[in-house]
Amino acid sequence: MPSGNHASGGGIHAANNTYSTLLQAGRDINLHQQDPLPTEPVPSAEIDAIRRAWVAEDGEGKEIATAPGVLTMLGCDERVVVIAGPPGTGKTGAGLRALSELRPILPGIGGSRLRLRLEHVLPDWESVEKDKFLLPAEPGRGYLLDVSGESARWERPDVTARKFLAHAETLRKRGSYLVVVVGEHGWPENDPVLGRNVVRAVSAPPGNRIARRHIERLYPGAARRGWMQESVREASRGGDGPDGVDRWAPLTGLLRADMQPGDAAALALELSRISDSGGTVKDARDLVLRWRERVSTVFRETQDSADDRALLLAAVMLEGLSPAEVLDGARLLLDDQRKRGIRDILTGRDLVTRLEAIQAKIDGQRVSFRHLPGYPVAVLGHFWRQLSDIQPGLIQWIKQLTAPKKPGAARILQIADLLAQLAVDERDLRPLDVAQSWAATGDAGQDGASRLLARVARDPALGQEARTRLRSWAGQESRANATVAAVVCQGPFSKEYPRQALTCLRWVLGRPEHDSAVSVAEEVLRAMGSDVQLLPRVWATANRWLTDYQQPDDRNHLAACRAVLALLRPSADYPVATLLLANALEYTDTADELVQGWSAALSVPTLEPRCEEVLSAWAEAVADGSLDADAVVEVLNRVIREHWMSGPLSTFIAGRAGTGYTSQSVVNLRERLILRWNDPRETRSEMHSNQPLMTQPAAPLEVVPALRTETGDEA
Repeated sequence: MPSGNHASGGGIHAANNTYSTLLQAGRDINLHQQDPLPTEPVPSAEIDAIRRAWVAEDGEGKEIATAPGVLTMLGCDERVVVIAGPPGTGKTGAGLRALSELRPILPGIGGSRLRLRLEHVLPDWESVEKDKFLLPAEPGRGYLLDVSGESARWERPDVTARKFLAHAETLRKRGSYLVVVVGEHGWPENDPVLGRNVVRAVSAPPGNRIARRHIERLYPGAARRGWMQESVREASRGGDGPDGVDRWAPLTGLLRADMQPGDAAALALELSRISDSGGTVKDARDLVLRWRERVSTVFRETQDSADDRALLLAAVMLEGLSPAEVLDGARLLLDDQRKRGIRDILTGRDLVTRLEAIQAKIDGQRVSFRHLPGYPVAVLGHFWRQLSDIQPGLIQWIKQLTAPKKPGAARILQIADLLAQLAVDERDLRPLDVAQSWAATGDAGQDGASRLLARVARDPALGQEARTRLRSWAGQESRANATVAAVVCQGPFSKEYPRQALTCLRWVLGRPEHDSAVSVAEEVLRAMGSDVQLLPRVWATANRWLTDYQQPDDRNHLAACRAVLALLRPSADYPVATLLLANALEYTDTADELVQGWSAALSVPTLEPRCEEVLSAWAEAVADGSLDADAVVEVLNRVIREHWMSGPLSTFIAGRAGTGYTSQSVVNLRERLILRWNDPRETRSEMHSNQPLMTQPAAPLEVVPALRTETGDEA
């Protein structure tokens, strides 16, 4: 047990818990609370940058008032402060800087001043005006919520503003703060009440000064290279300078003052990577210029050779594979199936020479651009912009290149990263179209589709449009589009945007036929429910669907029933049913919801085969100990009272005519149900007494913590 923590007969004492919400292991999960919007910690590198490498002056040497203005308001006990302004004015950095500088006295710690724990709030809503959501309010937090990409489109900005400002009192009780970043337009600044807490961002530090400060303060290795000095000398690699020395223009003169702060910080990081990998000042210079000169040179030298340009594209996409595999990818792009004669082969340039001409290196028989970070993205962007007619063919080629048994199949995740960056850089969603093909190619393709779309969905500028497209795909007849929407809802997206993930899954689960898209959605839903942090939200949402959509011919009613059956299907990989049944032993509400879910599903004729499958699976799970027998019998007995004559239940209890074999697990569960039915001593109240019925969680997990019970006011 850590120092300061101890257990005694009177209970447990935990030390050093200033920022903590205490969770007691071995207890049940609270399924009946609304969770706040998801958050993620601000990366330590980002915090380090705003503390150690902050640039406080503009190009004329005057102090930029944004961060000090926010800090002043926060210091005056304003718990919600808004930063408004156009893109590129450093709003996010200013908000984080102010929060990092604040030293509040947190409640309950004897007057000590501590630093806040900084977290980004993720805007997990479909409509900020219409949706009900809780803003987070953990103790000692400095929250930053960036809605700059959507604030100009708010239909009722006054309603939205009140939602955020109403959270102030809850934050005050918890010793926390919220900074909301909005665009130039949208927030009702002229309102005497709603505009009182607004700080307007007018200017940002020059980008060249930000990059230089980051190099000097954060990356000492790159600083020692002297790339920001007036002149630089390095050993010649074949240049014409005297004494074998080349002179290059100073990087300082190439850094642009109009770079946005985020771009300048990213540039400094990339320069440090070039330095660490042994790159030269020429490589650094090309990076500062975003490879424009080098890419233009390569395109100029290959303008008469479709073969070499195809090789360039293939090398970018297939980096890390062998030269021969890259060549195969290039020929696939050109649809070149012709057989070459010996004369052509012997008189052509060798493959390594061709690859080096397009700036690739061959490292251990693998094509690499590691020495040129950012070059592959620049090449892809140049093709996309300057040869725009190639866009449809390029997307089609990537689909073919990444098909099973093709060279790019093993590179799907890396290609997804390239396409995500392309979409963000070009503000263009068309690169996302490859996800439809990937989603139909098994686990690797689905992982790639999920990664691609989830990354774009997080972009502050493009994210809302990408998330809207996902919801649109989820409701379309196209099985490919529906599958993509379901696939994206797994992994990081489900944790960052659980509300929108569940909305997409509802649309897919409501499809008329139980096709592969529905199967994927069911599996993704089970995966979400198996996360004990997400289970309360998933279960509450499924039950809300049952309540909101009760018309039998409503696709949403079908979706709700499918969702319940998916969650109730026992599985070693997805222990949702185990967690729910264990919870039902102690909480009447959960047992009632299980009965309601079964009753709804049994009322849908098209779901009868699924109901039979889940009933049989429950019997197997009782037999192997995965599900608590008492909870199963209690729930099913109540369901039987309402649906004794329904097909699945009557078949389960009485058997199907003509069936030659019934599993022993089903026979045993039938006996338990009949005995419980005929035992007058068993009452429902005994199942939910205040005495704990188990000392360990039934889930096959080491610890099943209770979710936090403290939540903020509903926004």
